[in-house]
Amino acid sequence: MKLQALRLFLRIMERGSLGTAAQSLNMSQSAASRLLAGLEHETGLRLFHRDRMRLVPTTEGTTFFAEVRRVLVAIDDLPRVAQRVAGGTRARLRIVSMPRFAASLLAPAVAHFHRHHPEVEVDVAIIHRRELELAVANQSFDLGIGALPLDNPGIEARPLMTLPAVVVLPARHPLARRKSLGARDLAAETLVVLGPGTQLRHDVETMFAAEGVAIRPSIVVDSLEFACRLVAQGAGVAIADPLTPAALGVDRLALVPWRPRTLFNVGVLLPALMPPSRSVEQFLEALRRAAKEAGARLASA
Repeated sequence: MKLQALRLFLRIMERGSLGTAAQSLNMSQSAASRLLAGLEHETGLRLFHRDRMRLVPTTEGTTFFAEVRRVLVAIDDLPRVAQRVAGGTRARLRIVSMPRFAASLLAPAVAHFHRHHPEVEVDVAIIHRRELELAVANQSFDLGIGALPLDNPGIEARPLMTLPAVVVLPARHPLARRKSLGARDLAAETLVVLGPGTQLRHDVETMFAAEGVAIRPSIVVDSLEFACRLVAQGAGVAIADPLTPAALGVDRLALVPWRPRTLFNVGVLLPALMPPSRSVEQFLEALRRAAKEAGARLASA
């Protein structure tokens, strides 16, 4: 499989057209077309639908893109790896987290770990769960922080903390004074949700279905932080764990417990076939410390 073909595929996905991708790689469009056709033939995948002058990614193409990007990032990182090895810096910790847990759990844990172990190089990536699961299972990262439950034979999941589901509202919203809220209470509200396929969207749909209420999103976003900021601006209401809205420190938000009480589980994800290194175990101590402190802050709020 030609590396140049993979780079071309990546550029097409990123830039949206064969011509622009070919130009960025200093090749003719006809040569790029032949290279792409060869890649599809070699992989047995139909990577794009041809829609007149446009290339529209197929489901196979989108899935393949995540893997190709991971591989090319690793290849492009090899010179830096060589420099690190040549310089005698061998310890490296690769961490990946879902966006929901980055600010409240990952950031303080990384800061604490670095203060006590400055000799270890820490690489951090923030990605959505569907990509995170694959990245940990194939050992691209040493550990991940994500939502549980998770059923993947390539991953060892360790519980980290549980968080109550809350409704995030503007502070002056009429429902903000309620002791609890359920799906029927939000029937007339503008609902801000994450996109389909995300763990939180799945959880929210399950919570609504349990009450026999169909979820009717008004605004769909790909970031819980952005959803909370929209709520603070009065654009609607959202359902989440309390970590993200609490981390924003926005005094224009109110958090009301979900009824019936529902818990979100957060866990540490480790490659099942790769024993944790000393650095991983040391980081887990810092992460458990951050989780304990976050829980204490939420309890006192």
